[in-house]
Amino acid sequence: MVPLSEVSSGTQVRVVKIEASNSLKSRLEQLGLFPGSLAEVLANSNGHVLVRVYGSIVSLSRGVASNILVEEL
Repeated sequence: MVPLSEVSSGTQVRVVKIEASNSLKSRLEQLGLFPGSLAEVLANSNGHVLVRVYGSIVSLSRGVASNILVEEL
């Protein structure tokens, strides 16, 4: 498992665990990010991580992305 913030662009991942407050977990679930969900990292720059999840593009701050543990597919 690695934090989403460390995954290279173009990589497909599966969310394994989210280490965050209940309110942040709830918000991420609304965006389609929860344990078991699949995502593709579109861009990973110094400021944000851009992912495609369930057909939507989501921009996450590096801090939030570091709390999402994933496995590369």
